[in-house]
Amino acid sequence: MAAGFERAGYEVVPFGHPCEVCIVHGCTITRTAELKSLRYARSARGQDASPLVVLAGCVVEAASEEVRSAFGADLIVGQDGKFRLPEIIDSHLPRINLREGDGDGEDVVATPLCGVNPRDDDQCASEQKASIPSRRTRALVKVQDGCDFRCAYCIVPAARGSPISLPAEQILLQVRGLAASGCNEIVLTGANLGCYADGETRLIDLLTAIELVSGIRRVRLSSIELSTVERQIIDFMTQSDKLCHYLHVPLQTGDNGLLAAMGRRYTVEDYRKFIDYASARIPLLGLGTDVLVGLPGESKGAFENTLALVRDLPFSNLHVFPYSKRAGTRAAAMPGHISSAEKRRRAAFLLELAPLKKQAFAEACLEHPVAALIEKVEPDGSGTGWTGEYMEARVTRTDIAPNTIVTFEPARYDGRFLTE
Repeated sequence: MAAGFERAGYEVVPFGHPCEVCIVHGCTITRTAELKSLRYARSARGQDASPLVVLAGCVVEAASEEVRSAFGADLIVGQDGKFRLPEIIDSHLPRINLREGDGDGEDVVATPLCGVNPRDDDQCASEQKASIPSRRTRALVKVQDGCDFRCAYCIVPAARGSPISLPAEQILLQVRGLAASGCNEIVLTGANLGCYADGETRLIDLLTAIELVSGIRRVRLSSIELSTVERQIIDFMTQSDKLCHYLHVPLQTGDNGLLAAMGRRYTVEDYRKFIDYASARIPLLGLGTDVLVGLPGESKGAFENTLALVRDLPFSNLHVFPYSKRAGTRAAAMPGHISSAEKRRRAAFLLELAPLKKQAFAEACLEHPVAALIEKVEPDGSGTGWTGEYMEARVTRTDIAPNTIVTFEPARYDGRFLTE
Protein backbone atom coordinates (compact mmCIF):
# COMPACT_ATOMS: atom_id res chain seq x y z
CA MET A 1 0.00 0.00 0.00
CA ALA A 2 2.80 2.40 0.89
CA ALA A 3 4.68 1.57 -2.30
CA GLY A 4 1.54 2.24 -4.32
CA PHE A 5 1.31 5.74 -2.84
CA GLU A 6 4.98 6.36 -3.54
CA ARG A 7 4.58 5.31 -7.16
CA ALA A 8 1.67 7.74 -7.42
CA GLY A 9 3.89 10.61 -6.27
CA TYR A 10 3.21 10.72 -2.55
CA GLU A 11 5.67 10.94 0.33
CA VAL A 12 4.93 8.42 3.08
CA VAL A 13 5.45 9.72 6.64
CA PRO A 14 5.00 7.99 10.03
CA PHE A 15 1.59 7.95 11.68
CA GLY A 16 1.07 11.11 13.73
CA HIS A 17 3.23 13.35 11.51
CA PRO A 18 1.58 16.22 9.63
CA CYS A 19 -0.01 14.89 6.45
CA GLU A 20 -2.80 15.54 4.00
CA VAL A 21 -4.07 11.96 3.93
CA CYS A 22 -4.00 9.55 6.88
CA ILE A 23 -4.50 5.84 6.20
CA VAL A 24 -5.68 3.56 9.01
CA HIS A 25 -5.41 -0.04 7.78
CA GLY A 26 -7.56 -1.73 10.39
CA CYS A 27 -7.74 -5.25 11.79
CA THR A 28 -10.89 -6.93 13.09
CA ILE A 29 -9.66 -10.37 14.18
CA THR A 30 -10.48 -9.48 17.81
CA ARG A 31 -12.71 -6.84 19.38
CA THR A 32 -9.62 -5.19 20.91
CA ALA A 33 -7.90 -4.94 17.52
CA GLU A 34 -11.03 -3.47 15.96
CA LEU A 35 -11.40 -0.80 18.63
CA LYS A 36 -7.73 0.14 18.42
CA SER A 37 -8.04 0.57 14.66
CA LEU A 38 -11.09 2.80 15.03
CA ARG A 39 -9.45 4.85 17.78
CA TYR A 40 -6.50 5.51 15.48
CA ALA A 41 -8.97 6.97 13.00
CA ARG A 42 -10.48 9.17 15.69
CA SER A 43 -7.06 10.39 16.89
CA ALA A 44 -6.05 11.26 13.32
CA ARG A 45 -9.28 13.22 12.91
CA GLY A 46 -8.37 15.28 15.96
CA GLN A 47 -5.05 16.61 14.65
CA ASP A 48 -4.65 20.39 14.35
CA ALA A 49 -4.41 20.33 10.56
CA SER A 50 -6.94 17.57 10.06
CA PRO A 51 -6.07 15.31 7.12
CA LEU A 52 -8.41 13.28 4.98
CA VAL A 53 -8.82 10.16 7.16
CA VAL A 54 -9.18 6.88 5.28
CA LEU A 55 -10.26 3.70 7.08
CA ALA A 56 -9.37 0.57 5.10
CA GLY A 57 -9.03 -3.20 5.46
CA CYS A 58 -10.88 -5.90 7.37
CA VAL A 59 -12.30 -3.54 9.97
CA VAL A 60 -14.36 -1.94 7.19
CA GLU A 61 -15.87 -5.29 6.20
CA ALA A 62 -16.80 -6.44 9.71
CA ALA A 63 -17.68 -3.35 11.76
CA SER A 64 -21.17 -1.90 11.43
CA GLU A 65 -21.80 1.35 9.57
CA GLU A 66 -22.81 2.98 12.87
CA VAL A 67 -19.55 1.93 14.54
CA ARG A 68 -17.38 3.08 11.63
CA SER A 69 -19.06 6.47 11.29
CA ALA A 70 -18.79 7.10 15.02
CA PHE A 71 -15.01 7.25 14.71
CA GLY A 72 -14.92 9.99 12.10
CA ALA A 73 -13.27 8.58 8.97
CA ASP A 74 -13.84 10.66 5.83
CA LEU A 75 -13.50 7.73 3.47
CA ILE A 76 -14.27 4.02 3.94
CA VAL A 77 -12.48 1.55 1.63
CA GLY A 78 -12.87 -2.22 1.89
CA GLN A 79 -10.61 -5.12 1.01
CA ASP A 80 -11.29 -4.88 -2.71
CA GLY A 81 -10.23 -1.25 -2.93
CA LYS A 82 -7.35 -0.80 -0.51
CA PHE A 83 -4.65 -1.34 -3.14
CA ARG A 84 -6.30 1.29 -5.39
CA LEU A 85 -6.35 4.01 -2.76
CA PRO A 86 -4.38 6.65 -4.70
CA GLU A 87 -6.91 6.68 -7.56
CA ILE A 88 -9.86 6.54 -5.13
CA ILE A 89 -8.48 9.43 -3.10
CA ASP A 90 -7.92 11.46 -6.27
CA SER A 91 -11.64 12.15 -6.48
CA HIS A 92 -11.63 13.43 -2.89
CA LEU A 93 -8.52 15.58 -3.28
CA PRO A 94 -8.78 16.87 -6.86
CA ARG A 95 -6.01 19.40 -6.31
CA ILE A 96 -3.45 16.55 -6.19
CA ASN A 97 -1.91 15.60 -9.49
CA LEU A 98 -1.55 11.83 -9.22
CA ARG A 99 0.89 10.10 -11.54
CA GLU A 100 1.14 6.52 -12.68
CA GLY A 101 4.29 4.81 -11.47
CA ASP A 102 6.75 3.26 -13.85
CA GLY A 103 7.57 0.32 -11.58
CA ASP A 104 6.15 -3.13 -11.87
CA GLY A 105 3.55 -2.44 -9.20
CA GLU A 106 4.46 -5.50 -7.16
CA ASP A 107 6.81 -4.18 -4.47
CA VAL A 108 4.36 -4.01 -1.56
CA VAL A 109 5.56 -3.19 1.94
CA ALA A 110 3.60 -3.77 5.12
CA THR A 111 2.74 -0.38 6.65
CA PRO A 112 -0.34 -0.65 8.84
CA LEU A 113 -0.55 3.04 9.75
CA CYS A 114 0.89 5.95 7.83
CA GLY A 115 0.32 9.43 6.51
CA VAL A 116 0.90 10.47 2.93
CA ASN A 117 1.70 13.83 1.40
CA PRO A 118 1.65 14.67 -2.32
CA ARG A 119 4.99 15.68 -3.86
CA ASP A 120 5.49 18.35 -6.43
CA ASP A 121 5.90 17.11 -10.02
CA ASP A 122 9.65 17.78 -10.29
CA GLN A 123 10.40 15.94 -7.07
CA CYS A 124 8.10 13.10 -8.09
CA ALA A 125 9.79 12.71 -11.46
CA SER A 126 13.28 12.55 -9.97
CA GLU A 127 12.41 10.28 -7.05
CA GLN A 128 9.80 7.98 -8.58
CA LYS A 129 11.94 4.87 -8.30
CA ALA A 130 14.21 6.00 -5.48
CA SER A 131 11.24 6.52 -3.16
CA ILE A 132 10.58 2.78 -3.05
CA PRO A 133 13.26 0.96 -1.01
CA SER A 134 15.59 -0.80 -3.40
CA ARG A 135 17.25 -2.94 -0.75
CA ARG A 136 15.60 -4.57 2.24
CA THR A 137 16.18 -7.76 4.14
CA ARG A 138 12.72 -9.28 4.09
CA ALA A 139 9.48 -8.71 2.18
CA LEU A 140 5.96 -10.07 2.52
CA VAL A 141 4.47 -11.66 -0.58
CA LYS A 142 0.73 -12.16 -0.28
CA VAL A 143 -0.29 -15.12 -2.45
CA GLN A 144 -3.77 -15.95 -1.15
CA ASP A 145 -6.68 -14.39 0.74
CA GLY A 146 -10.00 -15.51 2.14
CA CYS A 147 -11.06 -18.68 3.93
CA ASP A 148 -14.10 -20.96 3.96
CA PHE A 149 -13.19 -23.15 6.94
CA ARG A 150 -15.61 -21.11 9.09
CA CYS A 151 -14.26 -21.91 12.52
CA ALA A 152 -16.83 -21.00 15.16
CA TYR A 153 -14.86 -18.08 16.64
CA CYS A 154 -13.45 -16.57 13.43
CA ILE A 155 -14.64 -13.45 11.58
CA VAL A 156 -12.19 -13.86 8.66
CA PRO A 157 -14.66 -15.52 6.23
CA ALA A 158 -17.06 -12.61 6.73
CA ALA A 159 -14.31 -9.99 6.49
CA ARG A 160 -12.32 -11.44 3.60
CA GLY A 161 -14.69 -13.74 1.76
CA SER A 162 -14.08 -17.03 -0.01
CA PRO A 163 -10.55 -18.24 -0.84
CA ILE A 164 -8.86 -16.60 -3.78
CA SER A 165 -5.28 -17.12 -4.99
CA LEU A 166 -3.03 -14.90 -7.07
CA PRO A 167 -1.77 -16.31 -10.36
CA ALA A 168 1.55 -18.09 -9.93
CA GLU A 169 3.17 -16.09 -12.73
CA GLN A 170 2.19 -12.83 -11.07
CA ILE A 171 3.73 -14.02 -7.80
CA LEU A 172 6.93 -15.11 -9.53
CA LEU A 173 7.17 -11.71 -11.24
CA GLN A 174 6.96 -10.05 -7.85
CA VAL A 175 9.54 -12.40 -6.34
CA ARG A 176 11.97 -11.76 -9.21
CA GLY A 177 11.50 -8.02 -8.71
CA LEU A 178 12.26 -8.34 -5.00
CA ALA A 179 15.36 -10.40 -5.78
CA ALA A 180 16.54 -7.75 -8.24
CA SER A 181 16.09 -5.05 -5.56
CA GLY A 182 18.39 -6.96 -3.19
CA CYS A 183 15.83 -8.65 -0.95
CA ASN A 184 17.27 -11.83 0.58
CA GLU A 185 14.16 -13.28 2.22
CA ILE A 186 10.49 -13.44 1.31
CA VAL A 187 7.58 -14.47 3.51
CA LEU A 188 4.61 -16.06 1.74
CA THR A 189 1.37 -14.98 3.41
CA GLY A 190 -2.33 -15.67 3.09
CA ALA A 191 -5.49 -15.97 5.18
CA ASN A 192 -5.29 -19.74 4.66
CA LEU A 193 -1.96 -20.27 2.94
CA GLY A 194 -2.24 -24.05 2.66
CA CYS A 195 -5.27 -23.64 0.38
CA TYR A 196 -3.30 -21.82 -2.33
CA ALA A 197 -4.53 -22.98 -5.74
CA ASP A 198 -3.95 -21.45 -9.16
CA GLY A 199 -5.50 -23.98 -11.52
CA GLU A 200 -3.47 -27.14 -10.98
CA THR A 201 -0.68 -25.21 -9.22
CA ARG A 202 -0.63 -25.75 -5.47
CA LEU A 203 1.56 -24.31 -2.73
CA ILE A 204 4.28 -26.96 -3.16
CA ASP A 205 4.43 -26.21 -6.90
CA LEU A 206 4.75 -22.50 -6.15
CA LEU A 207 7.56 -23.16 -3.65
CA THR A 208 9.33 -25.32 -6.23
CA ALA A 209 9.21 -22.47 -8.74
CA ILE A 210 10.39 -19.89 -6.19
CA GLU A 211 13.29 -22.17 -5.28
CA LEU A 212 14.67 -21.53 -8.79
CA VAL A 213 14.56 -17.71 -8.53
CA SER A 214 18.13 -16.46 -8.38
CA GLY A 215 18.86 -13.93 -5.66
CA ILE A 216 16.23 -15.01 -3.13
CA ARG A 217 18.14 -16.88 -0.49
CA ARG A 218 15.42 -17.67 2.04
CA VAL A 219 11.68 -18.37 1.90
CA ARG A 220 9.49 -18.37 4.98
CA LEU A 221 5.83 -19.34 5.41
CA SER A 222 3.52 -17.27 7.59
CA SER A 223 1.18 -20.01 8.87
CA ILE A 224 -0.15 -23.39 7.78
CA GLU A 225 -3.44 -24.91 8.93
CA LEU A 226 -3.40 -28.58 9.84
CA SER A 227 -5.46 -30.62 7.36
CA THR A 228 -4.08 -28.76 4.33
CA VAL A 229 -0.54 -29.41 3.01
CA GLU A 230 1.49 -29.56 6.21
CA ARG A 231 3.18 -32.93 5.58
CA GLN A 232 4.07 -32.00 2.01
CA ILE A 233 5.65 -28.82 3.36
CA ILE A 234 7.84 -30.78 5.76
CA ASP A 235 8.85 -33.22 3.01
CA PHE A 236 9.74 -30.29 0.75
CA MET A 237 11.67 -28.63 3.57
CA THR A 238 13.97 -31.64 3.94
CA GLN A 239 15.42 -31.13 0.45
CA SER A 240 14.99 -27.38 -0.03
CA ASP A 241 17.96 -25.01 0.01
CA LYS A 242 15.78 -21.99 0.77
CA LEU A 243 12.72 -22.87 2.84
CA CYS A 244 13.33 -21.82 6.45
CA HIS A 245 13.14 -24.50 9.12
CA TYR A 246 10.22 -22.86 10.88
CA LEU A 247 6.51 -23.61 10.72
CA HIS A 248 3.62 -21.89 12.46
CA VAL A 249 0.74 -24.37 12.90
CA PRO A 250 -2.25 -23.06 14.89
CA LEU A 251 -3.45 -25.43 17.62
CA GLN A 252 -6.21 -23.29 19.24
CA THR A 253 -7.04 -25.89 21.93
CA GLY A 254 -5.76 -29.17 23.24
CA ASP A 255 -9.20 -30.59 23.95
CA ASN A 256 -11.03 -32.75 21.38
CA GLY A 257 -14.47 -31.61 22.49
CA LEU A 258 -13.57 -27.97 21.99
CA LEU A 259 -11.86 -28.68 18.67
CA ALA A 260 -15.14 -30.18 17.45
CA ALA A 261 -17.14 -27.24 18.82
CA MET A 262 -14.76 -24.84 17.06
CA GLY A 263 -15.18 -26.69 13.78
CA ARG A 264 -11.46 -27.44 13.51
CA ARG A 265 -10.59 -30.21 11.04
CA TYR A 266 -8.32 -32.34 13.21
CA THR A 267 -8.08 -33.99 16.62
CA VAL A 268 -5.47 -33.66 19.34
CA GLU A 269 -4.07 -37.00 18.17
CA ASP A 270 -3.79 -35.72 14.58
CA TYR A 271 -1.94 -32.64 15.76
CA ARG A 272 0.45 -34.60 17.95
CA LYS A 273 1.20 -37.07 15.14
CA PHE A 274 2.07 -34.24 12.78
CA ILE A 275 4.41 -32.58 15.28
CA ASP A 276 6.13 -35.94 15.85
CA TYR A 277 6.46 -36.42 12.07
CA ALA A 278 7.83 -32.92 11.51
CA SER A 279 10.30 -33.07 14.41
CA ALA A 280 11.62 -36.45 13.27
CA ARG A 281 12.25 -35.20 9.72
CA ILE A 282 13.66 -31.77 10.74
CA PRO A 283 15.43 -32.22 14.11
CA LEU A 284 16.04 -28.48 14.67
CA LEU A 285 12.61 -27.22 13.58
CA GLY A 286 11.20 -23.99 14.99
CA LEU A 287 7.51 -24.50 15.77
CA GLY A 288 5.04 -21.72 16.45
CA THR A 289 1.39 -21.99 17.35
CA ASP A 290 -1.73 -20.05 18.32
CA VAL A 291 -3.80 -21.00 21.36
CA LEU A 292 -7.28 -19.60 22.00
CA VAL A 293 -8.55 -19.65 25.59
CA GLY A 294 -12.00 -19.00 26.96
CA LEU A 295 -14.17 -20.20 24.08
CA PRO A 296 -17.76 -20.50 25.32
CA GLY A 297 -18.10 -23.88 26.98
CA GLU A 298 -14.40 -24.29 27.78
CA SER A 299 -14.48 -26.21 31.06
CA LYS A 300 -11.69 -26.31 33.59
CA GLY A 301 -10.85 -29.82 32.39
CA ALA A 302 -10.71 -28.72 28.75
CA PHE A 303 -8.33 -25.91 29.64
CA GLU A 304 -6.16 -28.31 31.65
CA ASN A 305 -5.95 -30.54 28.55
CA THR A 306 -4.69 -27.58 26.53
CA LEU A 307 -2.18 -26.64 29.20
CA ALA A 308 -0.83 -30.21 29.34
CA LEU A 309 -0.50 -30.49 25.56
CA VAL A 310 1.33 -27.17 25.23
CA ARG A 311 3.72 -28.20 28.00
CA ASP A 312 4.41 -31.47 26.19
CA LEU A 313 4.95 -30.32 22.59
CA PRO A 314 8.24 -28.69 21.46
CA PHE A 315 6.94 -25.22 20.59
CA SER A 316 9.46 -22.41 20.26
CA ASN A 317 6.95 -19.61 19.71
CA LEU A 318 3.65 -19.40 21.53
CA HIS A 319 0.83 -16.93 20.76
CA VAL A 320 -2.04 -16.88 23.27
CA PHE A 321 -5.35 -15.13 22.64
CA PRO A 322 -8.34 -14.77 24.97
CA TYR A 323 -11.56 -15.48 23.06
CA SER A 324 -13.15 -12.33 21.66
CA LYS A 325 -16.88 -12.34 20.90
CA ARG A 326 -17.48 -11.41 17.27
CA ALA A 327 -20.97 -10.77 15.97
CA GLY A 328 -21.71 -12.95 12.96
CA THR A 329 -19.75 -15.97 14.21
CA ARG A 330 -21.23 -19.22 15.58
CA ALA A 331 -19.37 -18.87 18.86
CA ALA A 332 -21.17 -15.62 19.66
CA ALA A 333 -24.40 -17.61 20.13
CA MET A 334 -22.82 -20.57 21.93
CA PRO A 335 -23.78 -21.13 25.60
CA GLY A 336 -21.34 -20.94 28.48
CA HIS A 337 -19.55 -17.65 27.91
CA ILE A 338 -16.63 -17.16 30.28
CA SER A 339 -15.87 -13.98 32.22
CA SER A 340 -13.12 -11.66 31.03
CA ALA A 341 -11.24 -12.13 34.32
CA GLU A 342 -11.22 -15.92 33.92
CA LYS A 343 -10.10 -15.67 30.30
CA ARG A 344 -7.20 -13.44 31.35
CA ARG A 345 -6.29 -15.85 34.14
CA ARG A 346 -6.18 -18.82 31.78
CA ALA A 347 -4.19 -16.86 29.21
CA ALA A 348 -1.68 -15.92 31.89
CA PHE A 349 -1.04 -19.58 32.73
CA LEU A 350 -0.19 -20.30 29.10
CA LEU A 351 1.87 -17.15 28.67
CA GLU A 352 4.05 -18.25 31.57
CA LEU A 353 5.04 -21.23 29.42
CA ALA A 354 6.09 -19.12 26.42
CA PRO A 355 9.59 -18.09 27.61
CA LEU A 356 10.22 -21.60 28.98
CA LYS A 357 9.39 -23.17 25.62
CA LYS A 358 11.62 -20.70 23.80
CA GLN A 359 14.45 -21.28 26.28
CA ALA A 360 14.27 -25.05 25.72
CA PHE A 361 14.43 -24.61 21.95
CA ALA A 362 17.26 -22.10 22.23
CA GLU A 363 19.29 -24.56 24.27
CA ALA A 364 18.71 -27.19 21.57
CA CYS A 365 20.22 -24.73 19.07
CA LEU A 366 23.47 -24.30 21.01
CA GLU A 367 26.59 -25.53 19.21
CA HIS A 368 24.59 -26.31 16.06
CA PRO A 369 25.13 -24.21 12.92
CA VAL A 370 22.39 -21.61 12.36
CA ALA A 371 22.17 -18.85 9.76
CA ALA A 372 21.04 -15.35 10.73
CA LEU A 373 19.84 -12.73 8.26
CA ILE A 374 21.32 -9.51 9.66
CA GLU A 375 18.81 -6.67 9.82
CA LYS A 376 20.63 -4.11 11.94
CA VAL A 377 24.20 -3.29 12.95
CA GLU A 378 24.38 -1.95 16.50
CA PRO A 379 26.72 0.88 17.63
CA ASP A 380 29.02 -1.68 19.26
CA GLY A 381 29.55 -3.36 15.88
CA SER A 382 27.39 -6.40 16.55
CA GLY A 383 24.73 -7.43 14.08
CA THR A 384 21.23 -8.59 15.00
CA GLY A 385 18.72 -10.53 12.96
CA TRP A 386 16.71 -13.73 12.73
CA THR A 387 17.77 -17.29 12.11
CA GLY A 388 15.92 -19.60 9.75
CA GLU A 389 14.36 -21.20 12.84
CA TYR A 390 12.91 -17.78 13.79
CA MET A 391 15.19 -17.09 16.71
CA GLU A 392 16.75 -13.68 17.32
CA ALA A 393 20.54 -13.74 16.99
CA ARG A 394 23.42 -11.41 17.74
CA VAL A 395 26.83 -11.85 16.11
CA THR A 396 30.03 -9.81 16.15
CA ARG A 397 32.21 -9.67 13.04
CA THR A 398 34.56 -7.03 11.69
CA ASP A 399 32.84 -6.82 8.30
CA ILE A 400 29.22 -7.37 9.29
CA ALA A 401 26.57 -5.49 7.31
CA PRO A 402 22.77 -5.37 7.09
CA ASN A 403 21.12 -7.75 4.62
CA THR A 404 23.85 -10.36 4.85
CA ILE A 405 23.43 -13.93 6.08
CA VAL A 406 25.90 -15.06 8.72
CA THR A 407 26.30 -18.71 9.74
CA PHE A 408 27.57 -19.41 13.25
CA GLU A 409 27.30 -21.86 16.14
CA PRO A 410 25.60 -20.17 19.10
CA ALA A 411 27.35 -20.66 22.40
CA ARG A 412 24.69 -19.18 24.69
CA TYR A 413 21.19 -17.76 24.91
CA ASP A 414 20.65 -14.63 26.99
CA GLY A 415 16.88 -14.76 27.16
CA ARG A 416 16.44 -12.95 23.85
CA PHE A 417 19.41 -13.55 21.54
CA LEU A 418 21.38 -16.56 20.44
CA THR A 419 24.97 -15.34 20.60
CA GLU A 420 28.43 -16.60 19.69
